[in-house]
Amino acid sequence: MIFLLTTFTLLAIACALTFTYFNAKYKFFTSRNVVGPKPEFFFGNMREAFFKRRHFSSIIDDFYQMYKHTEQIIGFYNITTPYYLLISPDLIKQILVKDFKHFRNNEFSGLSDKKKDPVMALNPFVMRDEEWKEKRTEVASGMTQNKLKSMFPLVQDVGKRFAEYIKLELNRNQLKSFDSREISVRYTCDTVSSCIFGIDGGSFTKKESEIISMGNKMIRSISDAAKSFLPKRLMPQDVQDFFVYLMEEAIKYRNNHSISRDDFLAHIISLKKKKDMSEIEMVAHGVTFFLDGFDTSSIGLAPIFYELGKNKRVQNKLREELVTAFPNENDVTYDKLLDNQYLENVIYESLRISPPITFANRECSENITLELNNKKKITIEKGEKVIIPLISIQQDPEYYHDPKEFIPERYDHGIKEYRDKGLLFPFGEGPRECLGKRFALLQVKTAIYYIVRNFEISVNEELTAKNLEIDPEELLMNVKKGGMWLNFKEIEC
Repeated sequence: MIFLLTTFTLLAIACALTFTYFNAKYKFFTSRNVVGPKPEFFFGNMREAFFKRRHFSSIIDDFYQMYKHTEQIIGFYNITTPYYLLISPDLIKQILVKDFKHFRNNEFSGLSDKKKDPVMALNPFVMRDEEWKEKRTEVASGMTQNKLKSMFPLVQDVGKRFAEYIKLELNRNQLKSFDSREISVRYTCDTVSSCIFGIDGGSFTKKESEIISMGNKMIRSISDAAKSFLPKRLMPQDVQDFFVYLMEEAIKYRNNHSISRDDFLAHIISLKKKKDMSEIEMVAHGVTFFLDGFDTSSIGLAPIFYELGKNKRVQNKLREELVTAFPNENDVTYDKLLDNQYLENVIYESLRISPPITFANRECSENITLELNNKKKITIEKGEKVIIPLISIQQDPEYYHDPKEFIPERYDHGIKEYRDKGLLFPFGEGPRECLGKRFALLQVKTAIYYIVRNFEISVNEELTAKNLEIDPEELLMNVKKGGMWLNFKEIEC
């Protein structure tokens, strides 16, 4: 009897302490006079995300819609962690650009451990402060316009092989449907394999490419770590060993055969000579380039094929524009392809509707007091976190006419006015803008050219959900649940 009484007493005390702890955590925003949805015990405002019923970005869109007419910034809780949600485009622009020094790190900075995870710890995405700045500069210098122009024939070769792969698959089965993400991954894997390691990734010739397999394993590991928000190894040892081996062999082959190519590998070799870089640093730069060009680019490319399949008017207009600009495939040049306005419009319209990353986050690195339109002031302190609802802004009918519709013509006068107003940022904005933006656009434009010129694209409506949703199992990336399934019909232009 005494044992039971003691047990119940201890349980009651534990429950009371737990309730007191959560209740204290949930006073964070009220104590700062910041409005927001009322949290519930344990879950905060993220019950549905916790149980994988809805994606995180869908829930923060609810908050955005609730407060967009009355507030510039609100607060919500993910379990007990408080987040500021930026609603005003002007405030978003201010934090990403003008006040960047106060928000120079993202929340995922610090997920990796330099001792346990030496390769990923040197990726600019997870680096902080001056270390981030130094490594970003090293990587960015390998993605100049001149270097990308030199790499264009390599990307172009993969684009041609992409079209040949679709043709071969159709010859085997005319009725075959293709998962848009899966074929996009094959293409992006082979482009980065060629530009980084100087090899054929085998994505179009093998049922399962080892590079794709290792790349996917690395992505899953990073995603799991990001969901936990705890420092852990982002790159499994066997994946690290694989990429170290690839880098060693690529450099050895290039040196032994006196090969001269102005690609990203040549840039890494040059950095080694200038800065006496270690093997791990070289591999880290290669993996940084690989992640941007392999995963993020494929997630951005897949919805473009889907939107073109859904919108025949746009697809036909784009094909006509490309054939007029390049009567023969041999007429395609780097400058003309990148300067094609309608192709640019199509890409940015898809990125507006389906940005590869569903939201952006920043961690305050220096205390700052924000002055709001209503003369109210909010002080955000070092270590506190802000969320930027990319999809909510880019699909807001107050900023875009018919925001759910795919209308590339809305950018006929350029995208600058939308970017200047803080309404379009699929690659991020400010000094921490996506490092691989230029290369990604080159990849995507090349793929679209060769596929649209050679095939008529349609959506397989039996396999593709009518209302696509972001997979709740994902955290950051915009991967559609069930996939986007396409049919291709070979044409002559």
